[in-house]
Amino acid sequence: MIACSAVIKSAKTILVACDWYDRRIYRGIARYASEHDWHLSPYLFSDRFVPRGWPADGAITSYGNVLGKFILSLDMPKVDISVCDIAETIPRVTVNNEAISRLAAEHFLARGFRHFAFYSWSIVDVNQIRMSSFFEALKEAGVPASSLHILKQPPARIMSDWDAHMEAIVGQLHDLPRPLAVFAGQDNLGATLVEVCARSGIHVPEEVAVLGVDNIEFLCDCLMVPLSSIDTRLDDLGYEAAHQLDRLMNKKIKKTAKPILIDPKEVVCRQSTDVLAVEHPAVVKALRFTKENFHNPITLDDIAAYAGMSKRGMEKAFVKCLGRTPAVELRRIRLDSAKRMLTETNEKVETIARECGYSNSSNLSFAFNKETSMSPRAYRKHFRASRGE
Repeated sequence: MIACSAVIKSAKTILVACDWYDRRIYRGIARYASEHDWHLSPYLFSDRFVPRGWPADGAITSYGNVLGKFILSLDMPKVDISVCDIAETIPRVTVNNEAISRLAAEHFLARGFRHFAFYSWSIVDVNQIRMSSFFEALKEAGVPASSLHILKQPPARIMSDWDAHMEAIVGQLHDLPRPLAVFAGQDNLGATLVEVCARSGIHVPEEVAVLGVDNIEFLCDCLMVPLSSIDTRLDDLGYEAAHQLDRLMNKKIKKTAKPILIDPKEVVCRQSTDVLAVEHPAVVKALRFTKENFHNPITLDDIAAYAGMSKRGMEKAFVKCLGRTPAVELRRIRLDSAKRMLTETNEKVETIARECGYSNSSNLSFAFNKETSMSPRAYRKHFRASRGE
C-alpha cells in the first residue's frame, strides 16, 4: 500500500472538468497523460458530478453554465478549451473558428453556390463566432450582403415539439432563395436541418446543401442524407491542451499566454453537399451521366448502359445508395435545374422546359405542380418576391 501511494504521489494528478463532451478530446488528453505518466481524475466522464477539494496538480476545463462556478473555484493551474467569457485569466487552447468558417465558405464557393445561410443558435457562443467569420469570408470573396441569410434555431418553448420545430424551420426556408448553401455551426444543427428538409420534400443538396462542424461520424453517417462536416482535429485539441497545461504547471508559460488555435483538417464530404459522394462506383458513374445529360431526351436504358449495369441492377443500387430510383433521380435533377433557372434567369418557361429535358412546357408544368403544388410561373414569382425583386 505504501509503495502504491508513493507511485500515485509522484505522478501528476490532473482533473478534467468539461461542460460538454466529445470522446476525441478526452482521447487526446489521455494520450498525452499516458506519454507523461499523468494520473487523470476518475471523474473524467462525469461532468455533472466533480467533487470539491479533489487533490489535483492541474485541470483541463471547458467553461460553461453547468460547471462555471466549480471551474472558477479551482485553485490550481488551469487550461480551458472553450470560447466562453471567463472572469479570470486562463490559458486557452481552442479550435480555430475563423479558419473553420473560411473552409466552409471555400467549400460552398467551389461548388458554385450564390446564396448562403448560417444556421444560428444564439445561446451558443461558438455558433455566433462561426457565423460572423463565415459571412466575412464570403463578403471578402465578393458575395453581396443580399445573398447572406440567417436561419434561426426556434425558441426553447417549441424545441421539444417536433412538428412545431419543423414547421418553424421550414417556414424560414420557404422565404429563402435556392439553391441555398447552409453552414450549420454544429453537427447537431446540421443533422436537424437535413432531417427537416428530407421530411418536407426539400432536396438535399440540390435545393439546400448543408455543412456541419466536428465530423461526429455516428451522427453524420446515419442521417437520411449523410452530412458533410468539417474535421476540427479534436484529438489534437485535447493533446495540445494537456501539453499547454504541462507548460503552465512547470512555469514555462504564464496565465497570460496567448491562446493556441488548432486549425481544421478538412471538409469530410458526404451527400449533403455533394450528390456524387457515394461509394458505389457504378452509381457515381450513372449519376454523373445523368447530371451531364439530363437536358437531353435520355432514358433509363441509356443511363444503365453508360454505367455498365442492367436496368434492374441499377435500380437496386440507387435505392440502396440514395434511397430513390434512377427515374426519381432523373426527375429530381430536371426539376431542380428548372427551379434554379426560374429563380436565377429571365428565360421563358418554354425555353426552360426544353433546356431541362422536357419535351414541352406542359410536361414541365405537370411535374412542377405535382412536386411543389405551384406552377413554374407561380414558383418564380414566389421566390423573387422573397428576395424583394
